[in-house]
Amino acid sequence: MNTNNQLEFITSKIEELGTAVLHSHANSVLNIKSTIIKTRQVDENGNIWFTISRPLQEITQFEKQFPVGLNYYKKGSGFCMNVFGIARIISDPEELICADLNNHIKNEMDSDQILLCVKILNANYYEADAAKNTSWLTKCKNALLGIFSFDEDDNYYWNLRISDGDKNFA
Repeated sequence: MNTNNQLEFITSKIEELGTAVLHSHANSVLNIKSTIIKTRQVDENGNIWFTISRPLQEITQFEKQFPVGLNYYKKGSGFCMNVFGIARIISDPEELICADLNNHIKNEMDSDQILLCVKILNANYYEADAAKNTSWLTKCKNALLGIFSFDEDDNYYWNLRISDGDKNFA
């Protein structure tokens, strides 16, 4: 799978899930707290754009760039994703104008929100186990078949003792 196809796959899965938990992995004293985010856009450069509520501290006190983890999950979907990357706080008005964003995202931003951009460095995709979706009857049937079916590559040892007097099998 080439890089373009990988990015398209990651983008489609992120857009399908929509929400994630943001965890800051920075080693600084002042960190962005863990929060639930809603993905606004994933661009062609592999950047995830979203907004978070403005922290109580002055935004200039935070590091401009810091490592983050985004855990994408949606109840009922058959998959989840963990994305790791470098987050960048977009606080400069000139940088906001130059940002590669849809106009409706720029217009929807409130004064109590800040814009973050995460450059994807690593993405892990996990599919749910198909066995979890099977019925209890199918699970019981498979368990019984597993007990009484013998594969050729399995070694089964039977310990049969024959008693001379009774001719009984134990």
